[in-house]
Amino acid sequence: MDSGINMICFGACYAIALALELSGLWTRIRLRRVACLMVTAAGLVAHTWYLGKRVAELPAAPLASHHDWYLLAAWVLTTIYVGTLFYYPKKSLGVFLLPAILALVGAASLAATKPLASFEAPRVWGLVHGVFLMLGTVAVLLGFVAGLMYLMQSSRIKNKTLASGRLRLPSLEWLERANSRALGTATVLVGGGFITGILSRLAQQGDRGFVPWSDPVVLSLTAMMGWLIIAEVFRLIYPAARQGRKVAYLTIAAFVFLILVLAIMTFGGDSLHFKSETIGQAAPTAGGPT
Repeated sequence: MDSGINMICFGACYAIALALELSGLWTRIRLRRVACLMVTAAGLVAHTWYLGKRVAELPAAPLASHHDWYLLAAWVLTTIYVGTLFYYPKKSLGVFLLPAILALVGAASLAATKPLASFEAPRVWGLVHGVFLMLGTVAVLLGFVAGLMYLMQSSRIKNKTLASGRLRLPSLEWLERANSRALGTATVLVGGGFITGILSRLAQQGDRGFVPWSDPVVLSLTAMMGWLIIAEVFRLIYPAARQGRKVAYLTIAAFVFLILVLAIMTFGGDSLHFKSETIGQAAPTAGGPT
């Protein structure tokens, strides 16, 4: 119950911050940005405390389970949002970032808290694999957000409606660079996660916790990795793909693959990634929310 209350606490803080961001689209509230910063900072403190408690209870955390993985990705995205409040105080970036943060927190509430098979015993490759994929997920989400903002800003300019609303977005040039960089960064990070996953898999040869190539998570991650490589090569060798809507569409397509991977991670009961409770139970794991 205590852990659930803590998740509700920082989740509620992020929801209040989103409500404040959305309120700015219709009315002017004095010190709204300060209020956003304060409530998000309070949520980030509770979020950090929760992850710290998980690490204390389960040494392999904060990447030992899908629950922890989602929450750490949300934590990274929240720190980025806090940074935007300082560097781009007049932009409405929170309208796009905060829903992604809340979605990750919501996914964490649905995800399993039991350690993954590869984390039942400390393995450095498993940890590095998790870090790469978590950061790659954040990069894909940032690219998706930038892509949506680019398409929206482009439409507003085309229809000459920029001055009619209070949704303030960065310039098309800034969003175009953000899209390109997010796609390139995601390709490198997911590629690093894929390679370290192979190394972790080789380290598991002969173990009862061995995860085969046919595992649904492995297959979906392979498909996502293949798409990112194709998209990045296309962007690099075809100059027109680096500009305008094309790169936005590439990042949005990468997001679709990410959703597929995350859905299998969260609900894929047939994946051996989820069967740590039936494999390698020689030593019990430290306590944590169940």
